[in-house]
Amino acid sequence: MSKSSSEIDRFFRTLHERDNPHEAEWMAVILFVRNLLPRLTIYSDEKKSEIQFEICEQLMENDFSENRLDTVIALLDGYLLQTIGALELEEALTQEKRTAGLLINEMDEMISTMHGANERQDNRLNTFREETVGVIREGTQKSHILSTVRGMFQELIEEFREEARLLNAKAEHFRMTADFDPLLTELHNRRSLEAHLKSVAQEFARTGAPLCLMMIDVDHFKQVNDTYGHQAGDDVLRALARIVNTHAIQYDGFAARYGGEELVVVVQGMDLNRAAVKAEALRADVERYDFRVRTDGKLGDTPVNFTVSMGVARMKVGWTASDLVGAADAALYQAKDTGRNRVCIAPK
Repeated sequence: MSKSSSEIDRFFRTLHERDNPHEAEWMAVILFVRNLLPRLTIYSDEKKSEIQFEICEQLMENDFSENRLDTVIALLDGYLLQTIGALELEEALTQEKRTAGLLINEMDEMISTMHGANERQDNRLNTFREETVGVIREGTQKSHILSTVRGMFQELIEEFREEARLLNAKAEHFRMTADFDPLLTELHNRRSLEAHLKSVAQEFARTGAPLCLMMIDVDHFKQVNDTYGHQAGDDVLRALARIVNTHAIQYDGFAARYGGEELVVVVQGMDLNRAAVKAEALRADVERYDFRVRTDGKLGDTPVNFTVSMGVARMKVGWTASDLVGAADAALYQAKDTGRNRVCIAPK
């Protein structure tokens, strides 16, 4: 066995041990290069080794992503679509009389290896095997066999890739449903927030690294609802969520909806004074925001200004996550009691 074949076997085992959404496609490619390519006598032994070596170079990147898969398939396309002279084809057919049987055996091996993902894919693979066997047996010219099987192979890969994309989309939808607020979709929900707070509190207990929390509340939110309606109130919250999320992303903050019109940002690795500066920048951006009420899909001419009050607290030794939330909440109410539209810091 050549060095390239040994490397391909090693990558096959590595891929099989990984949890990769494109595993079936990668296995098909690897098995094609390892098992089918050596049987295609339209190529010289030197050319086969060259193809295997080039694929090995791609596999050595240890990148089994969809983009890398596209690159590898493009390489195979380039080789499989090369123009081959009639004399070379004729010579290849003369040299190997048992091509069809060998291709069938190798295709069986490849299909068997790909089985097991799910019942629908198993059925599809069985159909693919029957179709390719028919093409191989009925083909009279190797160029026709190769181009037809290649096309069927590509269709199978595309079908599996689309199925994987749909499964990933469903998984992402479930993740968003589980972790993010249904109204303020840019913010995590309360359940996700509590899990995150538990995790960062445990990390603080281990490392003592700075941990701060900002508590944010819309000033006079009831007046917005009473004056402009609950739809306008929801739009205000969505606008606020976008502003909060934009700021949080800049310093790797965890933004979430605590409840009602109260939002929070959890920040790691930032001391209390700096967190207060970031909170003040957020408050100022909200105050400057040009919010317009939307009626029948059209924005109103007159801006509706809204502001927020904020409380900022830092985690202390011996505190729980609830203690941190309570301290930030107390600082928030101090901001409301002292005039609103301001940031107050919990006692150090």
